[in-house]
Amino acid sequence: MNNSDHKTIYKFADHLFRESHGKMIALLSVKFGYQQIDNIVDAVQEAFEVALNEWKYKGIPNNSFAWLIQVSKNKLINKIKRDAVGNQIILQFHTEDLQLDPDEAEDSLIRLLVYFSKINLSDRNKLIIALFYLCGFGYVEISHALMLSIEAIKKIIDRSKSLIKDFAVQYEDYDLKVLQNEMPYLLHVLYLMFNEGFKSSRKNGSIHHDLCFESIRLAILLKNYQQESCELNAIIALFFFHVARFPARMHNDIWISMEHQDRTLWDKNLIAEGFAYLNRIDLKKNKLNKYYLEALIASVHLSAVNYKKTNWQLLSKLYTQLTLLEPTIAVQINKIIVESNYLPIAGLIEKINNFEPDLNEFLKFPFYTTLAHLYEKNKMNQLASTYYLRALLHTKNHFDRDYIQQKIAQIGQSQGII
Repeated sequence: MNNSDHKTIYKFADHLFRESHGKMIALLSVKFGYQQIDNIVDAVQEAFEVALNEWKYKGIPNNSFAWLIQVSKNKLINKIKRDAVGNQIILQFHTEDLQLDPDEAEDSLIRLLVYFSKINLSDRNKLIIALFYLCGFGYVEISHALMLSIEAIKKIIDRSKSLIKDFAVQYEDYDLKVLQNEMPYLLHVLYLMFNEGFKSSRKNGSIHHDLCFESIRLAILLKNYQQESCELNAIIALFFFHVARFPARMHNDIWISMEHQDRTLWDKNLIAEGFAYLNRIDLKKNKLNKYYLEALIASVHLSAVNYKKTNWQLLSKLYTQLTLLEPTIAVQINKIIVESNYLPIAGLIEKINNFEPDLNEFLKFPFYTTLAHLYEKNKMNQLASTYYLRALLHTKNHFDRDYIQQKIAQIGQSQGII
């Protein structure tokens, strides 16, 4: 097998990992017990390692998910034997193969998420374990998603392991028809999962389509249990609106800003799908929520015939409402970017500079990039270059680096420097 074939295998395996990792862990957890989750994670990881080695020479099997789950099951049983526990479960699975019912695999995903939601942990820590076990996020990805240090993430996961196992002893299966109380947690997991796909935190990551479409699939799966949820319909609409722009977000491996995206490349069918979910929401029966506001913001962008004709005043009002629900620096920075299209720039520069003392390491890149953007719009190119260079110091993602370097080069060309 040549290098091209090897690359195809690795790419397919990465896609399959994102698509199948959560389902495999969830299904095996339901079959073997949640107390086995660490053994299950190891078994699933080992199964993927076996797949990479074998598929290079034997080719990809027709039913790759069935192949992986079978290898994972065998690895898991060996681990349970070595731990000298679970003999009764072992006998059960010696006498019959694990039946691969796709509906059961999907159902298991929701059940595992609900199981995590019931453990006596803080909301933040529940999110962390869901992203780690169910979504297959690494420490770096979780760190960026929740703006916590990698060391903090490692400690939280390590400390949670015994709680996850102990809770399995007392846990009784949950009726998935009554998910209302769990919805804020479930939606937050899907939101963070989608965000990582929309703009990967990996060093060599850009858009991770698999994560985004898996988030949509899980959200639609949740509708089997919560048909009329305002937040759920809103988040699905938001996801569709964002993926509709994927074909226009990059060109030659460089990010394309909203202003310069080719709008003819936006997927009209996905936009229509987003509006279908958005139009199902009746705010007379539901409270205003962040997902609905974010979906409205995305819909305003998608409804504009071009960048200049975007309704910036309406977007500013929506961001003002969003700030009341989520008063974060990130939201306020986005509001300033919107306002830079119709308000005097000098006042916005003064406004954004007030945020600098409160920045954490995760906010410095968007902060300095936005500040540079404002100076550039105000024809203050020297300062714009200075802050673009400062932004470079706060990213390890090479797509972000290439984008900023392109901006610096463009400023240099406009001044006749390069």
